[in-house]
Amino acid sequence: MSLPSRSIQRPVAVSMLFAAVTFLGLISVTRLPVDLLPDISYPRLVIYTQYPDMAPAEVEQQVTRPIENAAGQGVQRLERIESISR
Repeated sequence: MSLPSRSIQRPVAVSMLFAAVTFLGLISVTRLPVDLLPDISYPRLVIYTQYPDMAPAEVEQQVTRPIENAAGQGVQRLERIESISR
């Protein structure tokens, strides 16, 4: 016998099978985690240095630039280096 003819002969079994699949689908949808705003963290390296009683220009020349050069040498595909000297 073919599937359509068996389905016509046993409508209750087909209805129960359809109800079971629908019920399991609803349970699956309610337990499915949905995160509309996923946590995205971009790779970033931050180095803070303190050098009291120095002018910003001196801090940039004596501290910031050597650190930038040392940190940037071992990094591949480096797009940008930013620094603030205060």
